[in-house]
Amino acid sequence: MFFSVSQQPETNFSHCYQLGDFCVNTDAGWQQTNIQQYQVVYKGYSDLYSIEDVVSMIVDTVEPVLLGNFCAIVFDPGSNSIKIKTDKYRSFPIFIDSGVKVTNLTPLTHTAWTDSVVEIHKDFAINETKFDIIGSIDTEFISVDEAAKQIDLILVEKTHSFLSHNKLPVKVFLSGGVDSLLVYSYLQRFTDQYELIKAQHFDYDEFWLKNSDTIGKFWGYKQLHHWHEPCVLTSGAPGDEFMLRSPVTVDLFLKSQGYNMIELLKQDMWKNCLHYTYFNLPKHTKLFQTQTPPQEWSRYDMLWNLSNILINDWQHWHIGNTLTWTPLRDLRIIKILLRLPVQAALGQIMNSDISRAVIERNYPGLSKCISDQKNSGNAMANLVNFYFNKSENSVQ
Repeated sequence: MFFSVSQQPETNFSHCYQLGDFCVNTDAGWQQTNIQQYQVVYKGYSDLYSIEDVVSMIVDTVEPVLLGNFCAIVFDPGSNSIKIKTDKYRSFPIFIDSGVKVTNLTPLTHTAWTDSVVEIHKDFAINETKFDIIGSIDTEFISVDEAAKQIDLILVEKTHSFLSHNKLPVKVFLSGGVDSLLVYSYLQRFTDQYELIKAQHFDYDEFWLKNSDTIGKFWGYKQLHHWHEPCVLTSGAPGDEFMLRSPVTVDLFLKSQGYNMIELLKQDMWKNCLHYTYFNLPKHTKLFQTQTPPQEWSRYDMLWNLSNILINDWQHWHIGNTLTWTPLRDLRIIKILLRLPVQAALGQIMNSDISRAVIERNYPGLSKCISDQKNSGNAMANLVNFYFNKSENSVQ
């Protein structure tokens, strides 16, 4: 879902839409339509409704309200201006060089954060309108069981609704990571209409060949699949961030409440946890040693600031004709987990215990496929029985 709005066609993009005085340069997979007086170029999906059915709603709303993973570039010929409209939790950065162009491909002189709606005027003057992306903050503590129940309700609704309107083939690649298995467990709970991919697959297209090095600077695109034909790829991203396991935010969460990750990792009870090796990486140890939350943080401040950090952590926003379905990218989920008392949260932080329990509820036995250590060693080794049905203990 890459684009650049400029004053001329850009040869490193595969498609160009002329909207008034603007050139909207894109990768493959975008669609064009007219809504009232507006010309709209759009791509992606909405959680609850077909994207084609809600384009007019996207055009009419001043602030983003719909959830999903989409972008609509809306041209108003009356004012000769463009607005970039997205789902509420925009999944990509918007880079701005006022007077020149706006894009999400290469960093420019200014970055519009996720709480900005960007409007481009005919002289390429840029207007940013801020909105309240975080919303209400509930500081009341909840139990692990209540957190799991609330998260399950969110993911059930998102999965059921998405499958009810999705018409594209669904492809599943399991990496051995807890998040890809969590998303898969919800997919399997509602349908068997998907293709399980047992190999790395990446079709080159024109945009990728012209921009592979640039795209590769976004880490999420270093481990992705792509097909020429339109399809949906399930993804666990950004699970670390929204399932309370991201080193930056977990460290702040713990320290603001008097706990220390380095000391926790020394305890015998966590020596074999899923994230032990990952949290002990030198870059994370350095972070845990140096990062300090503000002393004046209240519990409300902590929850708000961690939510704000995570909502600006951009990872996947589609590529070419492959849409990346990312149901975990939902601020409501992390706001639930941040309400756990620290002692109750530790099992999720260190070992993904809540995620494991939900996986087992959806698909008994599937959690055995989770790798022994996150991002370490042979991460896919525990998938052997699942893929090849080699023993009585297989989950197949």
